[in-house]
Amino acid sequence: MARTRLTRRTKRRDPDDAKARILEAALTLFATEGVSVPTARIAKEAGVSEGLVFHHYGNKRGLLAAVAAHMGHGVASAMFEGLLPGQRPDVRRMIRACFDYVGRTGKLHDMLAMSNDPGDWNAAMMATRGVIVAALTQAFTQWKAAGYIETDHPEIAAALIFGLVDAALIDCFSRGQEARVDEYVEEAVACIEGALGYEGPDA
Repeated sequence: MARTRLTRRTKRRDPDDAKARILEAALTLFATEGVSVPTARIAKEAGVSEGLVFHHYGNKRGLLAAVAAHMGHGVASAMFEGLLPGQRPDVRRMIRACFDYVGRTGKLHDMLAMSNDPGDWNAAMMATRGVIVAALTQAFTQWKAAGYIETDHPEIAAALIFGLVDAALIDCFSRGQEARVDEYVEEAVACIEGALGYEGPDA
């Protein structure tokens, strides 16, 4: 019996488990109520002390950056899902996947616009940007080598394309323009294919 209680106690104190529960709680609350939710509320939702939130993430800004990085991974995964090595990319499908993913995240899609602290804005933006730009840089490097796109500097092209798509997402969802998603997608695709000299998946 003592061993069972000790095992349960050890599991409750697993730092990785606590950190994951804090992130999950933040994702849930930010999505439903926005980023103004206080850390005390997040801690309660996660079943931990508020001090443990600060222990794992430093402060609210650090937690916001972790949420943004999680969202960045989700966007990148959605973009490249089903794309096989050596396959010509379908830019329209990729951008549509971005909009669909962000549209499913509730108020997370305008987490930056809802932040009143410029420091929170920068931390979250840089966390999201790093994940997605890295994925785009790798893809653009491969597509350039295959002759699919025209760019001498894949990493710069990736940063610029990220800025374009990020601006389109924020403008669409933060301004309540969800009914015009198709138009945003088409404009983004036209800009991207034009900038990269890409002729489409069937060329």
